[in-house]
Amino acid sequence: MDWWLLSFFLGAILSLFLPIVPALFYLSLFFITVIGLYYYKPLKNTSGLVLGLLWMMLHAYLYQNSWQLNDIEPKALAGKPQLLQGQIITLPVNTAGGYDNNKNLNISRFNFRVDKLNQQPLRRSLIVRLRWDKAGAKLALGQEYQLTVRIKPAHGLANPGGFSYRTWLRYKHIAATGYVLDKPSPLLLAGDFPVRQRLFSRYMQLLPSGEVAALLPALSFGERSRISQPMWQVLQSSGTSHLMAISGLHLGLVATGSFFVILWLLRRLPLAAVLPQKLARPLMQINLNKLAIAASLLITLFYAYLAGFSLPTQRALVMLLLYWGIRLVGGKFTLRRWLLIALFLLTLIDPFSLFSASFWLSVYAICCIFLMLWRFGAVFNQGSKIKKLLKSLLIIQLGLTLFMMPVTALFFHQFSLASFLANIVAVPYMSLISIPLCLLSALSLFFSESLASFLMSIALHSLELLWTYLVFLSGQSWALISLSLHQVYSLCAGLLLVMACCFLSPNLLAPWHFLRSNVSASWQKAGRRFLPEPAVSLLVVAGITMTGFSLSGLKAPPAAVPLAAKTVNKALLSPWQVYVLDVGQGLAVIIRRGSRAILYDTGAAYPGGFNLAQSVILPFLQYQGLSGLDKVIISHSDNDHAGGLPVLEANLVIAEVIANDPVLEGRGVCLLGHDFSWQGLRFSMLWPPDIKGEVNDDSCVIEISDGVSSLLLTGDISKKVESQLLTQVGHSQVLIVPHHGSKSSSSQGFIDRVSPQYAIFSAGYLNRWHMPSAEVLARYQKVPAEIFTTAASGMIQLEFSATGIHIKQYRQDLWPFWFAN
Repeated sequence: MDWWLLSFFLGAILSLFLPIVPALFYLSLFFITVIGLYYYKPLKNTSGLVLGLLWMMLHAYLYQNSWQLNDIEPKALAGKPQLLQGQIITLPVNTAGGYDNNKNLNISRFNFRVDKLNQQPLRRSLIVRLRWDKAGAKLALGQEYQLTVRIKPAHGLANPGGFSYRTWLRYKHIAATGYVLDKPSPLLLAGDFPVRQRLFSRYMQLLPSGEVAALLPALSFGERSRISQPMWQVLQSSGTSHLMAISGLHLGLVATGSFFVILWLLRRLPLAAVLPQKLARPLMQINLNKLAIAASLLITLFYAYLAGFSLPTQRALVMLLLYWGIRLVGGKFTLRRWLLIALFLLTLIDPFSLFSASFWLSVYAICCIFLMLWRFGAVFNQGSKIKKLLKSLLIIQLGLTLFMMPVTALFFHQFSLASFLANIVAVPYMSLISIPLCLLSALSLFFSESLASFLMSIALHSLELLWTYLVFLSGQSWALISLSLHQVYSLCAGLLLVMACCFLSPNLLAPWHFLRSNVSASWQKAGRRFLPEPAVSLLVVAGITMTGFSLSGLKAPPAAVPLAAKTVNKALLSPWQVYVLDVGQGLAVIIRRGSRAILYDTGAAYPGGFNLAQSVILPFLQYQGLSGLDKVIISHSDNDHAGGLPVLEANLVIAEVIANDPVLEGRGVCLLGHDFSWQGLRFSMLWPPDIKGEVNDDSCVIEISDGVSSLLLTGDISKKVESQLLTQVGHSQVLIVPHHGSKSSSSQGFIDRVSPQYAIFSAGYLNRWHMPSAEVLARYQKVPAEIFTTAASGMIQLEFSATGIHIKQYRQDLWPFWFAN
């Protein structure tokens, strides 16, 4: 059975590596194959592998064809108002006072289950993610509305190192995104609030003031939108973000605590005197342990309901119910079988949970704990109860800190060196004090708001005390280490070696024996008194590992050295790369050679707080191992080209900013003839000859050449400027198309003059301006030029070398997996 369960889970994992979702015909063949393999005994376990793959692909097919199953063409919906009727299924998140801390904003975001589209009932309900600006009504979970919206199918930016919004939407089963229109006015159809919403509303009315108070609803209801970006930074730097997601720690604490409290009450309450005889007699005959387990499960289930049955909560709940369920029926499972059954059930319930980083972090953490219990079991069983508890806490937390590093680095390209010092205090502190107080404050709303307010104030004081400690740790320069892709791979390799030494080597205590042979007897005795031998081994290994990677992660960027005065041997120069980042309806291009880079334009910044520099450019630079930029060139001051500049200046070392608009405070200007050399490349500024105050037509036009191949950057110039450039420009192999493919640009004469081999459009998916226009595309096809768009390809990577120009598309070549595209 164990092998079949494991093969099912592996089959689900292998399905993630497919580039496309197979058609229904092939899924039918998979089903027939599963039946055949299951009844052929030598390959019975293999049937689990195929079934796991089939189960994942079936759900993927239903999701990707959710519109077609309702006889709707999704792209036809974009750009036109649509009438939706359905229900709000999440607690609405209000942006005001949230990430951007802009008190003038009133932006609500929520998931909406659509039952009717344009008055037509849907065969299969859809979930859409909506934004409602300045909502006139107070939105709440459970309300039914009729809304006029603009929506488009689920989509996301695709860049290395950045957050995959497309994967997140699929993980949440969201089929489309959009925003609510004010006219015609939204219509409230029903406003019956569920218990969770009523309790949450009362809780928020009683919520104390103060920044740390935002943690109370997160720990009580799983509602984290009030946690500000600086607070998240503290949590990330200290490695305590996991405490804000109601998961295994929280549910386990509630289940265990309620079990012992109820068991204590059952053993001391005179049931015969309190309850009617008909009820008391059967209760007295039931095993009190089982009765306490059943009652604790009900309390834990209610806590999961308060948390909205979020996916981390669901995972913890399934594992907990499975464990306690086995105890209730008197069954006996090994830890291995319990884990395999839990993974099987989780995959059955929601296969898309495998897309989530939190899923893999949870599973990996559980496996690490099991391995440490197996490896250090003898140590945990020695000494008094207090010593056992302290040794277990120390070794397990130290082991988790060390062994979680590679997985955390793989998902987030960073890890916290302060994690051990933070969690060794925060986990027991919150488990014993803060989390119980938060839960009790929510439950006490059923009895007394005064009691709830009192408990909330105590919980807040406990959290403020802990928060002071976390802020101190996160403020240390070594607290959070950011890693490039190369460093991530090095860390993973190093930690795999460490794990092999810890779990496979028979000489586990070698570091301890080395220390013992080189210190005095008095120090040996003192060491054994406070630290168990395996803990010393882990401390030595952790110290070496953390020190090495802290040094490598904190290297300063090389100083920018101008090359204009240098003699460059072109034969010795390495290839150079150009990355046209996917920033939606905007532009951001990175030119790189070796360990140095220049950025042309920064993408946009939006009133809701979303910023392309923060979400795309900075993660990409970190991914590439670039901690500074030699130059940032702003083509012109439009938001979609310059909006991210303040964020970049606040987070990066930028040697020089070149911008024609004085508001952007550039130290250089882009004018005709202001050419410069960089890393052996020639940057020729072709436009403008002077600044006329015409924003788009003042765009900085630059040709970048290595003497053999060239690339032309054009900003948002119009046909008028293109005609004046005909005497300045020549043939360029690569053209970043002017103005995202607008009809106002890309005249036929200009295209013929440049005669590009590759034409790249940086434009948003199904954008409202319909760029690139069909007319412009037709002109480039006449050249003929090979056409690429960031909306379809994601980031586009070009490498210029002696063998020619090599192009890779992120969606097709670098990350070609069905769940992300």
